[in-house]
Amino acid sequence: MSKNRARDRAARAAMQETGAFRTRAVRQVDTTGQKPSYPVRLVDAHGASWYLNSGETNAYGTRALHYSETRTYEQIVEEYGPVRHIGLPADGDTAAIRQALNQAGPKAAATLVAALFDAAAACEQATGRIEDVVAGRPGSTESAIVLDLLLGGPEAPSTSVDAAALEVVATILIRWVTGETVVEVAETLAWTLGPLVDESGWKGITDPWARRHLAPYASWFTGHSSNHVGAPRARAAGDHADENAIDLGEQAVGQVAFLLDASIPTAPDPGLADDATMEELLAALVARSIHTLNRDGTEYPARGDVFVMPPAAGSPDALLRTPGLAVNRPGDAPPGWRNVSVLVLVTTRRPWALDDEDQRVITDAYRAAAADLNAHWPGLPEESQHAALSLDMLAALRGQFTADAVRDLFADLVQSAVSHTHTLGADPELAPGAGEHP
Repeated sequence: MSKNRARDRAARAAMQETGAFRTRAVRQVDTTGQKPSYPVRLVDAHGASWYLNSGETNAYGTRALHYSETRTYEQIVEEYGPVRHIGLPADGDTAAIRQALNQAGPKAAATLVAALFDAAAACEQATGRIEDVVAGRPGSTESAIVLDLLLGGPEAPSTSVDAAALEVVATILIRWVTGETVVEVAETLAWTLGPLVDESGWKGITDPWARRHLAPYASWFTGHSSNHVGAPRARAAGDHADENAIDLGEQAVGQVAFLLDASIPTAPDPGLADDATMEELLAALVARSIHTLNRDGTEYPARGDVFVMPPAAGSPDALLRTPGLAVNRPGDAPPGWRNVSVLVLVTTRRPWALDDEDQRVITDAYRAAAADLNAHWPGLPEESQHAALSLDMLAALRGQFTADAVRDLFADLVQSAVSHTHTLGADPELAPGAGEHP
């Protein structure tokens, strides 16, 4: 039996016993019949990865040497030591990582990125080299992607990270890269992610932040998945778009505000908590509806900040003279309903560059809010349907036509509000700062 055949047979047996993904990861069986046996691969004190030359008993090469140059194990220990062998993950490691990320759901990808940055920080603290994260197999495609992510990629915001899953995954990865035995991080994780992506798809492991910022690395996240529809490769994530599709990554964030004049039932909602009000429920429904807007079949992410206005009072034209009053005058609501106005600030990553983009965003947000309100509280007559009024139109009705007037009106309305809520789970980059205005 040839040495290679004996080596491969021994490796397959080890794969069955250990569950390793790749044959080369377990080729640590000496088939030369010579003693002592040496590890197939190891990492020296400088982070360099050494490999045992094929057919050789004790002759190692590394990327820094010419292919004809070798060192013995003893020379490496003496000149470049201490050395660490490259081995397999401990029993249960990959299962624990997969379970933690599965529980993280759409936060899985961002959580894994955060864990990789924690592992890189541990390497930098231990050796001064974040590159040690991929020292187990620096020449692989998977390692190149992970290293590119660590050196120049985005750090995941805390709102996109599952804290419990991060603790589990980061602890394991740090042990892999700083422990006595080095584990191939990039390739092992890619194989670990495969079944998760098979089950959930690319969107199932990513939130809006991850889908925008991690698309260049999607080939690694999905590379060992058999779900070719639900788990697109990086080129599918980046190049699948046709001329009518949207690249959200390069668009600026924009804001626009409008008044939504809504009708709600006079009777309390059966699902209200003891201390909640109908106005607060209205605001929550509107904020939720704005999470993802739709225009001609194309979805784009958004965030709504909803401010409940105080009840209308005074003369019929009070709105034109005093901010913070409902758009509809008392008595406009049909029997069994009453009017409530909310100021809605919509923050979006603008996918289109149209002259009337603000009004189009208002239209998209109004349609989404009206549809959700009618679904939650059916039966509102058509003639009393909810209505929207942009702030620039409201300012114009008051005889004010400048941008400063619109900003002042917005500030007055915010100050007059009796409560405020916002879209939960929205892209964290869409969060407006305190006191921002359209």
